[in-house]
Amino acid sequence: MKTNILKSILFTALIAVTLSSCVEDDDTELPNYTPLTFSQDFNGADNTLLVIENWTNFAEAGTALWKFQEYSGNGYAEFTSYQSGEATNIAWMISSPITLAQNNNKKLRFEVSQSFVSSTANKLEILISTNFDGTNVTAATWTPLDANIPGTDAEYFLFMDSGEIDLSSYSGNAHIAFKVTGSGTNTSLDGSYQIDSVRIY
Repeated sequence: MKTNILKSILFTALIAVTLSSCVEDDDTELPNYTPLTFSQDFNGADNTLLVIENWTNFAEAGTALWKFQEYSGNGYAEFTSYQSGEATNIAWMISSPITLAQNNNKKLRFEVSQSFVSSTANKLEILISTNFDGTNVTAATWTPLDANIPGTDAEYFLFMDSGEIDLSSYSGNAHIAFKVTGSGTNTSLDGSYQIDSVRIY
């Protein structure tokens, strides 16, 4: 008889503990989590040609190309026309393909800085294409993206946030391009731009 009563008490206590723990679980909120769809940092040997698998480093005018650079242990991509000796330099750094679905709600973000840029004609453009074939840069359709780009009065080599760039209206295999226009013979157009921490989420 005593054994049955003890079992009954233990069973009732077990149910009470189980129910109270269920209430706590229901009140718990999971933290926000935003997974990365795409990420690229630029960690190569200092002052060497930028070569990344499935990325395109292309000179549309002149011969100057994007390079890996490093300062205080931080690697980044840089383009400059300085001492190219060419009247016009236009260079593209184009990402590997990124798959975007319709109404994807994806955002692009990166870090950017400038050095010795004294004219708005020495410009950096951020563009997107959904029909670039990976080879013929100028045959593709490129649409400008609205990003925060450091102006001529920005502190040199001070990386700033591009801001959140909406990619939700694009679908298919997309490529992001960083395009700089400058000159190696006009000293007002031979500044540099630096790119780092490219992220899509």
